[in-house]
Amino acid sequence: MAVWYHNFFLHSKRCLSCLPLTISLQSLRFLHFAPFSSSPAFPSRPSLDLVSNFLTKECGFSSSEVTTIMRKLPQLLRTKSDHTAREAIHILKDNGMTENQLKSTIRRNPSILLITVDAQLKPKMEFLKNLGLAPQDLPLVISRCPRLLSMSLENSLAPRIPHLRSLFDSKDHLCKALRLAPELLGSDFKKQVIPRVEYMKNNLGILEGSTAFVRVLTVLLYVSFETLEKKTKHLASLGLAEEEIRLILQYNPRVLRSSIKKIKENMDFLIHTAGLMPEVVVTYPIILNFSVEKTLKPRYELFKYLRTNPHCKCPPSLVLFLTLSEKSFLKKFGQYSTQVKSNDHTIS
Repeated sequence: MAVWYHNFFLHSKRCLSCLPLTISLQSLRFLHFAPFSSSPAFPSRPSLDLVSNFLTKECGFSSSEVTTIMRKLPQLLRTKSDHTAREAIHILKDNGMTENQLKSTIRRNPSILLITVDAQLKPKMEFLKNLGLAPQDLPLVISRCPRLLSMSLENSLAPRIPHLRSLFDSKDHLCKALRLAPELLGSDFKKQVIPRVEYMKNNLGILEGSTAFVRVLTVLLYVSFETLEKKTKHLASLGLAEEEIRLILQYNPRVLRSSIKKIKENMDFLIHTAGLMPEVVVTYPIILNFSVEKTLKPRYELFKYLRTNPHCKCPPSLVLFLTLSEKSFLKKFGQYSTQVKSNDHTIS
């Protein structure tokens, strides 16, 4: 048998070598192998159209956004009906979710389009309502943390509630915390929440039940300890004492979510341009949240203009002028907004 195969191979080789090269190459173009399975490798066109049409026409996504969603959740390509997705969207809209919140929720967690409404989605929505969240807060919490709808109610969400209630002295404080940081419900209590509570007690002097507790915890939840250490070291390098840094973090924990570059730019402007002392951020820590180019620099130029113009109402002090809310600022000084420009930025 081996000799037969050898002779056949030699004969075939001679035959192929006798053919013109062009004929051999052209013939090879039409050679193909049948697939091992008759099932298609990709979904049929109607299946693709079904999903694509639903996301574009019903949810308002662009074609590129649809492609991104499909890549994130390929299971959508195999759906035979859009009934489950329609039901899910319907109940979310019924609970007050806006179009933007809905799109954000689907974009971040497209699996909600495959969640059975009666068995999974409705019980989780009722669970969140029973925690005490106001009707207007429910869509806000879900859109900020869409993965809550994919978590197990019995094994993940419900068991966390007794632990969370032990941290807050009232249902109102718990609901406020969930509004600010819905990830509290999705976080590992022992590994993520408790270490931050301990840090607040030991390093910042913030105790459970205090006014600052909710405010600081809901920010620390999104900040790693590595980032926290870098930010505090940077604040110390600017000449702030440990106690001053502690006060800043107590009253303006949002600074921890600002980049080191932004903190440096704000401090450089306040000290070297506006002539304020570093300690001003201890009394007015919110000043570190403002944009230098959009807020601080234009307001500083307007302040100088008002001080030198006797016909204008003069602000009491620079730091108060810089830290006014946008609404108060426009109400009191908006009439001068078109009179001063700073680095080609019109005051607004």
